[in-house]
Amino acid sequence: MAKDRYAPKTLDDLMANMSSRMSSYIGKSQQLNHHQELLTQCVGATMAQKCRISNYRDSILIIEAQSAAVAMRLNYMKMSILSDLRKNGLPELSQIKIQTSPHAAANQRAQEQKAQPVVNSRVLSQQTADSLLEVAEHAPASLKAKLEKLAAHANKAKR
Repeated sequence: MAKDRYAPKTLDDLMANMSSRMSSYIGKSQQLNHHQELLTQCVGATMAQKCRISNYRDSILIIEAQSAAVAMRLNYMKMSILSDLRKNGLPELSQIKIQTSPHAAANQRAQEQKAQPVVNSRVLSQQTADSLLEVAEHAPASLKAKLEKLAAHANKAKR
């Protein structure tokens, strides 16, 4: 009798299959990180920040560049990168392909901006507060109240 492929499976069977996939993903990720470190040694830290290893399959290394200018520079360096990588741990490497990926640069900038703390640089100086109070003396009542409230923010910033 044929096996029913729609038959329910135990949770252990599903988890065993899932963990083998996860371990293969983890292995691939670690391998790409190692290749990225090798690339950093070859091209230098500043250039390595502008590119990343996106894939390594069938002895072909694919590098993503943030812009066309970076891709062109990497293309000029391609043969030296290839020989350095072969010497430093990838003897089976046969080809390097360089692709431009501007959205990767945008994602990296967004992550860097998230990492930086937001600083409130809008501080009202005491001199500005005094000027606002002088203007408020000669202003209509509704504007006077608003200017005085704004000038009060300078005193809050002092504390």
